[in-house]
Amino acid sequence: MSQLPPTTPDSPHADAATAPVAAPSFEVIVHAFWAKNRKFIFGICAAALVAIVVREGWQYFAAQHEAEVQAEYARIAEQPTRLAAFAAAHAGHALAGVAYLKLADDKFSAGDFTGAAPAYAQAASQLKNAALVGRAQLGAAISQFSGADKTAGEAALKKLSADATLLKSVRAEATYHLASIAAAAGQAVEVKQLAEQISQIEAAGAWAQRATMLLSTLPADTLAVSAPAAGLNFKTGK
Repeated sequence: MSQLPPTTPDSPHADAATAPVAAPSFEVIVHAFWAKNRKFIFGICAAALVAIVVREGWQYFAAQHEAEVQAEYARIAEQPTRLAAFAAAHAGHALAGVAYLKLADDKFSAGDFTGAAPAYAQAASQLKNAALVGRAQLGAAISQFSGADKTAGEAALKKLSADATLLKSVRAEATYHLASIAAAAGQAVEVKQLAEQISQIEAAGAWAQRATMLLSTLPADTLAVSAPAAGLNFKTGK
């Protein structure tokens, strides 16, 4: 008996459902994806480009603005009458805080403690540097005490002395001023306690040394120390 010839894909007797299908090439797949999504891809690229341009433009603007603010401050730093206007115009900028601090220092040096206290408070709210913030806060407290509100000033110093978030040097100085106030009031026991507190805060600091010197002036039965104003030169530490 004769046999039928084998069936091939080209044979009219081949089953189309079982015939092998050639896989599309990588180029064909990429082309199809591009054709389908090119608008979306273009949109993403355009958005990224815009974001880059905006970022670079903002950085350039910020740098230019910063340079202008610094140049303006340099021009008026020695002109007290213009410092207040500069600080108000650039509220929130660190140099605004520096301007308020300089105004406060000038008022303090002139004995205008009533005017110095709010200027120091404004400086503290604008400054970014922890050491300068602490100096401004001390200035506000000492100005209050040296001015017409001794109770508020002493309370502010006690608050600074107890604030563990502040720099140790700030806390130690605030405590030393409290010791000076106690010494002027003849409170020998209080002076000793405050001196010990300074040593606990910053044993190796300058204010601990000054507290030791203050303690050495204590007589056995009484205390004879000049008015605390001599011990409140927080700008120079002298």
